[in-house]
Amino acid sequence: MGIYAEFAQIYAKGPYPEFSKRVAELLPGILERFGAKPRTILDLACGEGTFAVLMAQKGFQVTGVDASPQMLRFAREKAKKAGVKVQFIEQDMRSLSLKKRFDLVTCWYDSLNYLLEYDDLVKTFANVAQVLKPKGLFIFDMNTIYGLAVGWQQRSTWVEQDTSELFEVHRVGYDYKRNLATLRITSFVREGELWRRIDEEHKERGYSLEEIRSALRQAGLEELACWGSLQEMTPPKPESGRVWFVVKQGPL
Repeated sequence: MGIYAEFAQIYAKGPYPEFSKRVAELLPGILERFGAKPRTILDLACGEGTFAVLMAQKGFQVTGVDASPQMLRFAREKAKKAGVKVQFIEQDMRSLSLKKRFDLVTCWYDSLNYLLEYDDLVKTFANVAQVLKPKGLFIFDMNTIYGLAVGWQQRSTWVEQDTSELFEVHRVGYDYKRNLATLRITSFVREGELWRRIDEEHKERGYSLEEIRSALRQAGLEELACWGSLQEMTPPKPESGRVWFVVKQGPL
């Protein structure tokens, strides 16, 4: 089974959706800065649907794509409960194939770091370029090498959730030669009088700004902004743990 096969239920219950909520709050200011007034949004790696549903509640036409059927099940339930219409599609962003084009494409919460090969990053960016309307924007974030190699490693082990129904522990490691961070997640979920153990291993690759920019250029995407803080919209620093890019279709 792939990642999120069983972890999806734990993810949906945890603090993770708060990231999407914060991004949804800040997005209007970003769009205003670039004079963008999108009507249609494609949310890549949409997960359990928090961002997609929030955007639909604001009146946008939203499509969510994710490779995990388990995550999409939670996303559809969330949209139904919220009373909004969102089209959710099961696809891998490396082989994205959609007939529709969008005003805005988003990809949040370091989902692109899960692409462990540089060629897959280029391929995904090229797919985004194919589904963007002319003058459309692509906004995304990625963990930096510093964030994965230093920020993540400050705690080797920690408890992420501890409730009467769920116990979740994270352990991290880093391969400095390949710039690969490994997050090992062990969870115990109460099922009646028993506890069921769930183990998943997540890997993220750190890319330099030069590598990200090169991949964007190869895909025909033009950088408009690169920030170390989405709220402040300020340039990244050497110790920035995450970077945010705003790009559009541009010359190859």
